[in-house]
Amino acid sequence: MKNAVTISVLALLILPAIAFGQDAAKPLPDAPSSQAPSERSRGFAELNQRETDPPPSSVGIDPVSPQAPAARAGISSEDKVHYYLTETYFNPSALTAPAFRAGLRMANPPGKGATQYPSEWRQGGGAFGRNYGDAVAERVSFQTARFAAGVITREDPRYVPSSSRGVFTRSIHAVSFTFVDRSNSGHRMPAISNFVGAAAGGFVGNAYLPAGFNDVTHAGQRATLRFGFAAAGNLFREFAPQMPRPMRTFFTLIAR
Repeated sequence: MKNAVTISVLALLILPAIAFGQDAAKPLPDAPSSQAPSERSRGFAELNQRETDPPPSSVGIDPVSPQAPAARAGISSEDKVHYYLTETYFNPSALTAPAFRAGLRMANPPGKGATQYPSEWRQGGGAFGRNYGDAVAERVSFQTARFAAGVITREDPRYVPSSSRGVFTRSIHAVSFTFVDRSNSGHRMPAISNFVGAAAGGFVGNAYLPAGFNDVTHAGQRATLRFGFAAAGNLFREFAPQMPRPMRTFFTLIAR
């Protein structure tokens, strides 16, 4: 639990810093040329540009590279199902992220002394399998409950990036989007689906976790942590376009 909290806190702190560093490292644009192109050459250039550019898409499904808010108005039921399946099952992190969490849980088991995880949850391949199954169950429960609640409340599950260029403003926008997101039509509304998903992810463990960790108190702690992971995920989506590709891939595999 401590390692998981530490990772989420670090994500909340370092992702904006990484993006700021990438923006600062960008070279300044070249000075404009003193020779202005003729009207005829500009006309040919604009015509060629229109012919070669692909038509813009009206729906952005990729959660890591979100489109601008202006292109994201409206979402269909089919798009919601596609988003849910992609986020939950059809991406590499569906296998790697639970494995990473299971390794952290075994390296630093919850509790201390007599209240620590029992040995069958701490040592050996069987323990890894139990912790891996717990991570998968929590992940699937969160995404499924979030999807179902979003359908009922007519929420758009996609993240809408900030239109600001300031790191602090973008960070506040990403975190606040965990609490207030968008409806299907693009209007602001309470992020009910995030709260429902976090509760489902936190309480699902009460069905199989060892004694002492299957009570309401621990379920509430797991739900709070899951909600924090959702906030960290929004920060990642906000600053992912400015992150180096290897680092973006790494975070995607362990924390998506």
